[in-house]
Amino acid sequence: SRGEEPSGVWLEVIHRVIGIGTRWLAGLEPGHRVDLIGPLGNAFELPAGKTMALLVGGGVGLPPMFYLAQDLALAGWDAVAFVGARTADLLAVTLAPERKPDPDGSANHCVVEFGRHGFTTVVTTDDGSLGLKGTIVDGLTQQLEHLDLDKRAKSVIFTCGPHAMMSRVAALAKTYGIACQVCLEQAMACGMGTCQSCVVKIEDSKDPQGHTQENRPWRYRLACSDGPVFESQSVVW
Repeated sequence: SRGEEPSGVWLEVIHRVIGIGTRWLAGLEPGHRVDLIGPLGNAFELPAGKTMALLVGGGVGLPPMFYLAQDLALAGWDAVAFVGARTADLLAVTLAPERKPDPDGSANHCVVEFGRHGFTTVVTTDDGSLGLKGTIVDGLTQQLEHLDLDKRAKSVIFTCGPHAMMSRVAALAKTYGIACQVCLEQAMACGMGTCQSCVVKIEDSKDPQGHTQENRPWRYRLACSDGPVFESQSVVW
């Protein structure tokens, strides 16, 4: 989450300790000072004529979904969130005390971060320890099956999370004919387009650098400055 106080702007950083950098971050105490550069790159867009958002946040890809939910509520959109993790203890959300995630995959007001905006959530865990047993893609697929053609035309999928998950979400979006925007999680050294460490292959017929086996023309784009948000069908997965 984020907010403003007389002393300045505050941000909540969601992370998981997996290496030197995140271990250092986890060891910070109140009063420690850090340098922060941002925001960088582009952002999710709310297309005209759309009114329904499907927010798919896998693992530590949840923070963009929290921020986007605030903007969606202000814009008068409806939304359903999808939260998934391997096990219940890895879910980086606040569960509502009065509602539990539905094990059959139905959306309800079980997650505080989305429920405060009036949005429902589908929770999935790989081991079935909470919510629907399966992946977040399983939960999304089940919901998409219940959308008629009119609702699909008015919907947009927004997703951030592991590369493999977003690839599968993009494939689902193509199958069901739903617009989809992906926030790519690439390792970024500088964040400002200088180091070229975060390149991704994006379809480009005007000035291609190569072609896929399916003869799709592509060129490298920078996730930090051209992205990190791209239309899912333009990404060469």
